[in-house]
Amino acid sequence: MVYLKLVGLKISEKLLSTILHSCPDINFLILDQSHGFSNIPIIEIAKYCPKLLHLSLDMCTAITDRCVSEIAQSCPNLKYIIYLNLNGQPSINDESICAIAYSYVNLQHLDLSFNKIIMDEAIYVIATGYLDM
Repeated sequence: MVYLKLVGLKISEKLLSTILHSCPDINFLILDQSHGFSNIPIIEIAKYCPKLLHLSLDMCTAITDRCVSEIAQSCPNLKYIIYLNLNGQPSINDESICAIAYSYVNLQHLDLSFNKIIMDEAIYVIATGYLDM
């Protein structure tokens, strides 16, 4: 399986981990509006799905700075990342967003809509950061 879309579902951590360990070749993972799991399976996604190109976590409350850092370190091929509607949760800060910007020079889409805690530093790095490397 290379494409998995689980939208608006309550998903247990065990089920999500089992699916991801069974599908190491997954390219597209969409978990928009899904809930019931912590950041642990998201971190596992980063570690065990190296071919991941598209990750969408719209309105997933499990996203934390640790998740974003693990994704930045472990998923070298990502081109599309969507973290929408975090509603200002303090779980993601500028440092994590900067890590994404520096890690993915081929990133084509990063959506942080409605995230009220992203500040000027992260926006600057997103816009210019990898060019300065």
